[in-house]
Amino acid sequence: MGAYKQFTTNEVVITPFDVHKGFSFTGNQTTGSDIGVEFYNGVKPVSLNSPSTSSGIMFTSSTAGVYYSVKQLYYSNFLSSSTGDSLPTVSRVPGVSSEDDRHYGLVEAPRYDNYLQSSLTQSRYFPSASNSSISLISIPAKLYGENIVPQTFSFTYTSSTGVKSDVIDDGEGNLITGSEVIGQIFYPHGLAIITSGSLNSVCEEITTGAPYVSLKSASVSFSSSMRIYENQYKCVIRENEFQYSQNPSLISSSKGDRYYDYVTGSVFTPYITTVGLYNNDKELIAVGKLAQPIPISKYVDVTIQINFDTG
Repeated sequence: MGAYKQFTTNEVVITPFDVHKGFSFTGNQTTGSDIGVEFYNGVKPVSLNSPSTSSGIMFTSSTAGVYYSVKQLYYSNFLSSSTGDSLPTVSRVPGVSSEDDRHYGLVEAPRYDNYLQSSLTQSRYFPSASNSSISLISIPAKLYGENIVPQTFSFTYTSSTGVKSDVIDDGEGNLITGSEVIGQIFYPHGLAIITSGSLNSVCEEITTGAPYVSLKSASVSFSSSMRIYENQYKCVIRENEFQYSQNPSLISSSKGDRYYDYVTGSVFTPYITTVGLYNNDKELIAVGKLAQPIPISKYVDVTIQINFDTG
């Protein structure tokens, strides 16, 4: 019996599960180097040749670039209709006669994907007039993981006049303040976009003027979702396997580097202290230490179960 043994498929179980972690940042905490939440203002220029200002605190981008990027990615299907434009997508396969025709596929589907966040009919508004303003809160992937957990996002801002606004998500991809829908949140992208209401220019206030005095009046909180994989390996030692030891202390130099006599006897039983997991190239990738040595039985199988988590 060699030193390695191949696992069978029923001895390996890998189970995914999602874990959540909550975050809450206020003022300058949001833009710290180890946090990286960013605020961007998007503005539609009067013309394509109009000069564009920059927006952002740690990383800047042109306000026109923010506006058009958001429009194309998330609102291009909602410019002429708040519930989205649809196109007929059903395919007709002609038959011998019209009665024999067959139709396949959806009758209608959105013109563009736009990353719908719910199976419910989506209703979105995007401003199209010159100098229209939008606000974008960007959360880095290192914080939100797989996605922001629905119904956990909140944004609070107190204006210079003392008016406090609380924005939350409704779990269906909408940002609401009170009973008013003012924008959308895209959970897998970590983006909250405000397109209407009194807060559509809030990121302009936050990013205007050093050292960003208005930033101290803003706070962001959310929960992240991270997928973890639980790995379970069942190491089965049959009654006729691993019945000798490779421990160098069992070798006698006086016998010409041969095993001691008692090692080769029928009563000798090796003990297990460590289990190593190797890849196909026989490279050691994980080591499991037993709490105490376990003897290998000559009469029954021994099963050692190894569990560990990976991201």
